[in-house]
Amino acid sequence: MAKQKKTAKHELESLIPTIKDEESHLEEMLGDTRARADRIVRDAETQAAALIQSARKALPGILQAERDARRAALVRRAEEAARTEGEKTLEIGSRARAAMEQTVDYIVSLVWPGGQRPASPKPPPPRETRHG
Repeated sequence: MAKQKKTAKHELESLIPTIKDEESHLEEMLGDTRARADRIVRDAETQAAALIQSARKALPGILQAERDARRAALVRRAEEAARTEGEKTLEIGSRARAAMEQTVDYIVSLVWPGGQRPASPKPPPPRETRHG
């Protein structure tokens, strides 16, 4: 049994240099890995800073494009509304002229002998105006 203890002790002592070598190798690998991780972090931070800077430079242009698109949409809506309102105004004017003609005919029939109004030239139709 003493021989087995001595052999086990001897085997254990012979493993110590191997373990130390392996520890040294692992520490070296750990240092390399940490250095590589630090480089990756620095590169990522540099890229992030560049992207942030690029986004800051692009933001005013993006906002201006959005404002221009909104403004163009509003102008189109305003032009359409102006056109529609212009058409309504012409229609109201036409109806008002017709109502005025009827009113004049009625008043003339009450005060003019024979109830007939003398022929008068009709005014020219109203001109359309463009809004915008």
